[in-house]
Parts: sequence; structure tokens; C-alpha cells
Amino acid sequence: MSEAGLEDYKMSLTGAAIFAFFLLAACPAVEGEVPLTSAQVPFDYEVLPNVTYVHRPAWDGKLDLFLPSDRTPSTPVLVWFHGGGWTRSSKEEELLYFLPYLERRWAVINVEYRLAGVAKAPAAASDGLCAMRWLAKHAQGYKLQLDRLVVSGISAGGGMALIAGTTPASSALARDCGTDADFGDLPVPRVIVNWFGPSDLQDLIDGPHRHAQIATWFDGVPNRMEAARSLSAVTYIHSRVPAVITIHGKRDQDIPYAQSVALHRVLDRVGTPNQLVRIEAGHGDFTPAQASYAYSQVFRFIDERVKK
Repeated sequence: MSEAGLEDYKMSLTGAAIFAFFLLAACPAVEGEVPLTSAQVPFDYEVLPNVTYVHRPAWDGKLDLFLPSDRTPSTPVLVWFHGGGWTRSSKEEELLYFLPYLERRWAVINVEYRLAGVAKAPAAASDGLCAMRWLAKHAQGYKLQLDRLVVSGISAGGGMALIAGTTPASSALARDCGTDADFGDLPVPRVIVNWFGPSDLQDLIDGPHRHAQIATWFDGVPNRMEAARSLSAVTYIHSRVPAVITIHGKRDQDIPYAQSVALHRVLDRVGTPNQLVRIEAGHGDFTPAQASYAYSQVFRFIDERVKK
């Protein structure tokens, strides 16, 4: 197994352990009774895999829909972007990360996007924005309401969620989807849930915290620093944006914790509701207890803004 493959495998195992703990710890069993968790396992979901949301040369963008059969106009919707530094991983490898949303009867849209081996920056960001516009166009057909929309992801996926939630609809990236008749207006989420994602890509491709994997996404890109600036959430936060909660390990050696501190200072300055949850850990290597705590903070933050 390659080093990258081994790392992805370890991440999958870690994710499985964390989420199994989260679901079980939330509802401990009582002897002689069926655990409440068992009663809440989302068996009655419509799962629609690999729905095409955009056509690119020699590549089709796919997403999976997880739709509760009893959804109503008040059912919240999560758009999830996987991580992997824009060079690896896939939507199938991160199913466990949004299990807590399924347990709460949310609708979940799990998005694939082009990685560096298929197309360099800013292709992935454009794909993410097109997925959002596709959802806006087709929400009614899937009986979804987008007034309770949340975007999220881990690592690079957190960066994708920040891009999806802060990029203006006038951006060329949001218009590079194909025939406008096939897409709706770029929706604005109520909340961005950022799991240790980058908000300043210039720092990561040619700065004090250069990250070789993320820099690969920009290899050969003309005006790469300007491209990185255009894909950094901090570029667009000049006035209020959707509420943001960030979960970040203080000892993160991949995406520096200082980036999230700076992001939340900017959010404070423009008056956007926000919260930074500091975890005594590295890049996503949370213990089960830390993961459980982080999710409790996420849902408290969401509930205050989405379920009103």
C-alpha cells in the first residue's frame, strides 16, 4: 500500500472509531432495553448515489443524496465536501463524518470534485460552487428547502465549505458551470461548519506554512498567488457572511491553527456570528471524547441559527 493510501486508510479507521463512539455515547444502552441509538439508525433514507451535477471535458461531477423519507419543509440540508488536500480522497471515503446529521434526520448532499490529477486550481472550487447551484435548481424536485442550508467539510473540504459559503455569486468561478438554465442562483447557507480547513491559501503555497500537498494543486497555474488569493475565504469577508463555526486542533502541523484564529478575528470585525472551537490535538487526530465534544458544539451553534 502506498504511503498516501495508508494515510487515507488510517483516516478511515479513525473516522469509523470516532463516529461509532459518538453515536453510542450519545445514547447509552440500558440492560434489557433496545438502545435508543438503534431506534434512530437512518434505515428509512432514500439514497441516490452518483447523480451528475455538472459535465466537464472527460469528467462528470457526481454527488450522492441522502434523503429522509419523512422530510418536510423544515428538514435541514447539509452539503458536505470531502478533504484530501485537493490531491486525493473521494466522497465515498468520508461517509462516516456526516452520520451525526443523518441520525438527526437531515438531508445530506455529498459532493465529488476534480482533484489536482484531473485539473489544477481553481477547478475544484468551481465544481463546488456548481454543485451548490445545481442544488438550488433541483431542490424542489427532491422536496428540499434551502432556508436551512449548512455547508461543511474537513481539511480541504473545510476550505471548500468556506469557499462555497463566502464566494459572491458574481464570481467567474460560480458562473463556469454550463448552461445557466441547468443551474439556479448560488444559494447562501445559514451556517458554515469548517473542520480545520484553510482560509488563507497564499500562506500554504508560498508562505511560512507552505504545505507541499496543497501547493501541488497550484503547480503550473498562471499567477498562482493571485489564484490562491481568489480561493481564500479571508479575501471575501468585507461585510457579514454566513455564520461560521470552526473546529481546529491547536497542534495542527498541516493547516495552522493560527489561520483559524485570524479568520475568526476577521469575522468578529465584520459582525458575523462565529465560534472557534479549539481542540488539544493535531490535524484531525481527535480522541472520541474530543470528537463528541466538537459535535456537541457544532449542533448547539447550528440549532441557535437554523432551527429558529
